[in-house]
Amino acid sequence: MNLLNQQTSITRRAALGAFGAAAAGYAFLGGTQRNDIPSGRVVLDYWEKWTGHEAAAMQTVVDAFNASQDRWWVNYLSVSGLDRKAKIAIAAEDPPDLLGLWHRNIPFFRRSGALLSLDSLGRSRDDYASVLRPILFGEMQDAVPTTCSSIALYYDRAMFRKFGFDPDRPPTTVPEFDEVINALTIRDKDGKVERAGFLPGDPGWWNWSYGPFFGGQMYDPVADKAMVDSPGMIRAYEWVQSFPQRWGLENLRRFQGALVDNPSPYRNFFSGRLATTLQGPWVAKFMQEEMGSSLMDYAAAPFPVDPSVQDANNPHGSIECDVLVVPRNVRHPEGSLAFVSFLQQPENLERLASGHGKPSPLVKPSASFLAEHPNRSIEVHQSIMVSQNAFAEPFTEVWPEFSNSLGAGMSQIDVLQATPAEAFAQVQQEVQAQLTRAAARRALRESRL
Repeated sequence: MNLLNQQTSITRRAALGAFGAAAAGYAFLGGTQRNDIPSGRVVLDYWEKWTGHEAAAMQTVVDAFNASQDRWWVNYLSVSGLDRKAKIAIAAEDPPDLLGLWHRNIPFFRRSGALLSLDSLGRSRDDYASVLRPILFGEMQDAVPTTCSSIALYYDRAMFRKFGFDPDRPPTTVPEFDEVINALTIRDKDGKVERAGFLPGDPGWWNWSYGPFFGGQMYDPVADKAMVDSPGMIRAYEWVQSFPQRWGLENLRRFQGALVDNPSPYRNFFSGRLATTLQGPWVAKFMQEEMGSSLMDYAAAPFPVDPSVQDANNPHGSIECDVLVVPRNVRHPEGSLAFVSFLQQPENLERLASGHGKPSPLVKPSASFLAEHPNRSIEVHQSIMVSQNAFAEPFTEVWPEFSNSLGAGMSQIDVLQATPAEAFAQVQQEVQAQLTRAAARRALRESRL
């Protein structure tokens, strides 16, 4: 099997050597030690990216599978640099039996023909949230969800009450949100920001995502066409650029560069320096870990949108999905498929999602899952996950290059070096060229088959 061009020169011995050099470190990163494996079991190695409480949550599912039958034993391993090591192992034809990836990895592995079909599981596309279906199903089903996240606006309810806003009626449109932002922002006599009502770049993990809130779309997957310079995208990032314009670029730099005791990416929101923030459902568990009994009175809501795209029944929000795949050439495909099938049972998906503090990837989660979930705003996240207006990063094999070009354009916007129209005109050209080159490579490969 041929993967990326740079991998074709890797011999089996070299690839196995590179993998073996790191293998000694895998065991202590997580998973069951081999001397604990009952005799007579066939071992299935499962590589995942999680550590801490997220790894522990998957370990409970692994333990349940291992206890449910006496033929297979899944050996769970937390592996750093997972996607890179997986490419090496698959190129060397010695992959793990089970492999956990990010959804953005799927186009590469799918295009490379590196994934085993999961159609034998018999799961319907309709079982999963519609936004997940292109991720899980190509020409066949070759991935299943492990955990998924929907991104929402988190806010401090007490702060809303203090400034005269109803915490049970968060803003739903951008004009309403701007009113809240301005009221909750505190500046000193010199104009320095002491508390920000909201900052688009804090924590900065979803800077790519603002377009759809204004009716923008940066990529048309049907036409395989870039749309970075579309009107909705420009409107969105004019709003993003309004923050350094309204408060001053240097004032925002001082605010964001201030030394604080807590170095975590949640520090500004947890400390009250940031009144609202764009975050994922896991933030509730991290809040519990960092704040303990002093947990703030938080809530989450769908991120506000331009009035022109408001849809009360289908909130807008970006999603992320962790997926499980079975590489081709695994040693024990029957055992791998048995574990995947076990994981996809609703009770096991919900056990894992709850352990991560995330919504279910299924269209119809159980009532007990929602009622007993550790995140008090889980129904908001679930409504975004199953919404027809949910969206993910552009699902294309060139997303890494696409993202780099987009990030460079956004950096110009953030520091007021270019208007969104100016910055995105350049990004549009770069990204369309990337898509065109990728299409040519696909055509060439197909002509050689």
